[in-house]
Amino acid sequence: LSSYPMFIQYVSRKCVRTIASTLCLLLSGVSCAPDLKIETIEPGILTVAVTTESPSSDYDPQLWIRRYVKQFSEKNQLTVSWTVVPFNESWLLASKNKVDLVATNVASFPDRAHPGATFSEPFLYERRALRINTEDQNNFETIEDFVGNKVGAVTGMAAERDLLKRAPTGVIIQVTSSFPELYEAFEKGELDAIAEAEYYTLNNTVIPSHDKNVTLIDHHDLIPGQREESVFVISNDSRNLLEAINSFIHKTEFPLGV
Repeated sequence: LSSYPMFIQYVSRKCVRTIASTLCLLLSGVSCAPDLKIETIEPGILTVAVTTESPSSDYDPQLWIRRYVKQFSEKNQLTVSWTVVPFNESWLLASKNKVDLVATNVASFPDRAHPGATFSEPFLYERRALRINTEDQNNFETIEDFVGNKVGAVTGMAAERDLLKRAPTGVIIQVTSSFPELYEAFEKGELDAIAEAEYYTLNNTVIPSHDKNVTLIDHHDLIPGQREESVFVISNDSRNLLEAINSFIHKTEFPLGV
């Protein structure tokens, strides 16, 4: 027994939270979240980093995320304040206590973990793919077919990492700072493809992210055999927010109404 306090001392904060979340799920459907008082940077206001000013398309992941966070905030009597930021290094904003929650669709890569913030449980997962116009699907099958053609990606995203790793010599890579800028270039015919993702629920169902005029090809995992999961990044100074959002994720399938 004398070594027991020492064991507790070395259990990581993240492990404790994970264990607590798991215990909540086992309590006969009784949620732990309602007993938690969430303390945010500005009392009563949930400050959330997003990448798009006013998403309107049902195919846009940022709209799915906004709806999800909005429902979470309403259930916890919080008012959302959206902060639009570039995607690249957006995950650092929670570490710096600039926002309570980063909702820019961050994948939980180890190099994105920083002191002062914690990843939530995953709410969706992705596989890498290339977006092309459906009329071009007879011309392209994999990244190898794009030698001499232009493929775009957003700076700092997993898609850019993947593109830089896989593209053979001769593929012309163009990067932008945002998805709106990237899609505008694609729609104008300035890009032959976009490196992005196919989105899946945690139950392995594809989440529709395009209409029939677009086709996704060359599906693969960023890291073979490893699921690329998206998370929220929570400021450690926003007390009880991590536990509350994890409880919400366990009870509420993402995305809402799709």
